[in-house]
Formats: sequence, C-alpha cells, structure tokens
Amino acid sequence: MMSKPYSIAVEALLRIKHKIDIVVVGANDGMVNDPIYEFCMKNSDKSSICLIEPNPTLIPYLRENYSSHPSHKIANCAVGKDGILTLYAIKEEFWQDFQPDYAKGWPVHRASTGITSASREHIEQALASHPNINPEEAIVALDVPSKALETILLELSWQIPIDVLQIDAEGHDDSVIYASNLQLTKPALIYFESRHIPADRIQLLLAYLSSHNYRTYEIGGDTLAVNGRTNLRYIYLNGIVMFFAWAWKLLKR
Repeated sequence: MMSKPYSIAVEALLRIKHKIDIVVVGANDGMVNDPIYEFCMKNSDKSSICLIEPNPTLIPYLRENYSSHPSHKIANCAVGKDGILTLYAIKEEFWQDFQPDYAKGWPVHRASTGITSASREHIEQALASHPNINPEEAIVALDVPSKALETILLELSWQIPIDVLQIDAEGHDDSVIYASNLQLTKPALIYFESRHIPADRIQLLLAYLSSHNYRTYEIGGDTLAVNGRTNLRYIYLNGIVMFFAWAWKLLKR
C-alpha cells in the first residue's frame, strides 16, 4: 500500500498529465507489498509501467500479476554499471522456513525473494533471526546482467523522460539512482527505500539529488524525491486538496 505522501504525489501527477509512465526497479512479484500496484490496476488506462526485476525466478509472477494491465513491459536484469552483478538470494527450498512476522498472509515466495541483495551481509543479517536456517546452505549467488536505466528503457522502446521511478534494491537504491541518468530520464517523482542505506551514503545521495534539483522528504524508512522542475505548486495544491478530502471522509465515517 502506498504511503499517503507518495499516494498524494502520484495521484496529483496523474491529474496534471492524465497519463503517467512508471518505472519500478526491484519489482519482485509486482503485487504483494508493492506501493504502486493498486494505483496501476485502478488506473490501467492512464498508466504505463516498466517492471525491472533481476531475479529470474520472479518473472513468471510478474507476468501473471500484470497480465491484465494493457501497457506494461518487463525486463529481467539489474540497474547499475554495465556488466554482471552478483546478487545473493535464499534458495527456493528454504523459502518456507523464512517467514518473518511481517510477512503473515503473504505467499511463500515473497519474504524470501524480497531480501535479495547485492550484499551477502544483508541476507545473513535477515537470517540471524531464523537459527533453524544455515546461511551457508541457504544462500545462493546469482550472476545477473546489469545495465544503466537508460539502456534498458531504450531496449524496450520506452518513453524518456519518465514520470515516476520507484526503487526497492535492499540497501543499494543509491546505486540504482546513480545509474539512472537523471538528467536524461528526469523522473518527476523518485520513491526509494532508504532504511537499509548507511548514513554516510544517504547523505551523499541526498546531496546528489539536491544537485539535480530534487527536494526530498523522509517517510518512515522510505524517501520521496520531487523534481523541482515539476510544477510543484500544482502538485502541492492538488495534494492538499486530496489530503483534506481523504481526512474529511475519515471524519465522516
């Protein structure tokens, strides 16, 4: 489910443009615990979505979950420096054993594949709360193709610039942003998971975004960056109206 500020910003952007292009990096299965899924399904005639997922195991889930969306494309690769990127994942035979409390009600694949990362340490830390799982047996290295975002979009004949860039890269969201050529892709909104990025790298990333004219807002463990070249007054005006409309509905219940 979308955080309220992200939801407000995306809905406002749709009001301005009437149809928006969305790129999701680290799409996983595209549906479970994904902040943009419901919006895209509700506005399938007003959105185009590019789903980028490096783990080949998840591509069939993506295809199924977006089969009814008329304007979607899927890329099975990572966003980063051109070449091969090594990711670390939990082997499928251990998925059933890794079911943390936050994943109650999720399909068995979601939690395990959701922590796939370029950092083996990230996986080991997640497994530390599951002493029944031996990391040496459960973790597998995946070598996946890595490309700059603009390269992927050009290969898919995707429109550039884009409107929304959503990232969930388990501690490497900053690397994705650096490989996204913001001067070319110019997303109006960037929404990324910042909680797993070390403080020193977060500061560098925020400075980088500021240098590209983005204003950033921390939302729990995530960050929303708004392009200063976007018509911010219009976004904020629509956002305020939508927020108070939402609050009014709650009060009237």
